[in-house]
Amino acid sequence: MARIVTTQDPFRDCGYAAQPPMEISSQPFSKDERRRRLLGLLVAAISGAVLGLAWWLQPATEGVGTHQQLGLPACAWPARFGIPCPTCGYTTSFALAAKGHFLDSFMNQPMALVAALATGCIFVASIWTILTGRTIAPIAERAAGGRFWIIVGVLGLISWGYKIAVMRNYL
Repeated sequence: MARIVTTQDPFRDCGYAAQPPMEISSQPFSKDERRRRLLGLLVAAISGAVLGLAWWLQPATEGVGTHQQLGLPACAWPARFGIPCPTCGYTTSFALAAKGHFLDSFMNQPMALVAALATGCIFVASIWTILTGRTIAPIAERAAGGRFWIIVGVLGLISWGYKIAVMRNYL
């Protein structure tokens, strides 16, 4: 099977220089490249299924409860604790984002829009891996250090606070 290979890694040193010319190679895929492509296929299948399911769901007009269309029970947090759960509204926001209603998704649950967009980016990156045999893992590993997860956690807490304020009609 012929494949396209580049003479240089375009992401070497995380530089975003123009990609060098490509050449056709009749050599079979290496074991590592085959493994990366299969992993890319798995990740594309999972992230694509999540986005496809979100697109299929009808967003609940209340901003919560969309997950019940999947046969899941209503969230017990509001009844038990008087506040929404930390992920309250995520399924609804994913459904809105998958339909291209990004502002509505953000207004419903800001962190869920970030998660939906990240899922879309992961899907695109995995398709790129399937097609090229290359991975963005080195770049992602550099970007997702300890500080990154602290920021994600803080933004998640702020987003949860926002959802509490919305559901209590403070906003």
